[in-house]
Amino acid sequence: MRVLIDSRWDADTGIGKLYREVMARMPGYVSPRFVQSRMGLGNLLTPLMLAREIGRHDADVFYSPSFMPPLYSRMPVVFTIHDLMHLFYYTKWHRLYYQQVIARLAANADQIITVSQFSKGQLVELLGIDERLITVVYNGVDDCYRTDTDSVTYQSDAPYFLYVGNRRKNKNLPAMLTAFARAAIPREFLFFLTGDSDGETAELAGQLGIGNRVRFLGHVAEEGLPALYRGAHATLFVSLMEGFGLPVIESMAAGTPVLTSTAGPLPEVAGGAALCVSPHDIDAIADGMERLVADSEGYQRLKEAGIKRSAKFTWADTAARTWEVITDKRRK
Repeated sequence: MRVLIDSRWDADTGIGKLYREVMARMPGYVSPRFVQSRMGLGNLLTPLMLAREIGRHDADVFYSPSFMPPLYSRMPVVFTIHDLMHLFYYTKWHRLYYQQVIARLAANADQIITVSQFSKGQLVELLGIDERLITVVYNGVDDCYRTDTDSVTYQSDAPYFLYVGNRRKNKNLPAMLTAFARAAIPREFLFFLTGDSDGETAELAGQLGIGNRVRFLGHVAEEGLPALYRGAHATLFVSLMEGFGLPVIESMAAGTPVLTSTAGPLPEVAGGAALCVSPHDIDAIADGMERLVADSEGYQRLKEAGIKRSAKFTWADTAARTWEVITDKRRK
């Protein structure tokens, strides 16, 4: 089967990770072709460019690992919408483009893949997409994250909570920092963040009186993340909204308990194996941190439950289900 693939998403991002894992497990009967354009991923003309690329290629189906579909297509189209963050946390122009362009084009797709039941519900409710066009395929977690006796652990001079991710508004980082400052936990506990220091976050930490307890780790390559998770006392991921929430299952696989959110798909992904609190309630977030420090029995239960839960998410399953959707000729 000849599949035309939008390979521009091959990068060190969450979408790029999905793309690489799916491509690494391409079935032997698939003959790939790749979009040749180097147009930027955020270019508003991408749908037109993809339509032209489709016109130039002899393929049976088009596949993209992200949200930009072609303007028109003479072959079946399968693409992935991870979340609807653009409708809530970007500019009004992003919102209009998503509603007036992406939503209209998505309705013409043969199949849309999304990464959680929550995201599927949003696609139906907010974009009006027929639920029969949407297939949920969960993300996976690398085996390198899974805990074992030979695993390397990040060495720190003090216990730390860990946040892995960017600093966008939906990540709710100010609330987590405020809760950390408020939590009745030993002051030896530190707050580690991936990424470089930025003025806004550093200023807030200073205002909260925890500037000396917050550590910016800079860019952490993926091969360094498993040890970082394992060394943490717990991972903090109390977001306002996500499409999936990959750090939740990565941390679980590493044997590190997670404090996450009751919002969006995070309870769905956690499956009862993480401590979930309201992302809008700073006292609840602080209480969650206190419980993770003080309740040793509950901490151990979360650790064991997390390892078990994370085992249900593998990239092999993700790739197999994705290729099943791409190559399924029973679509309209």
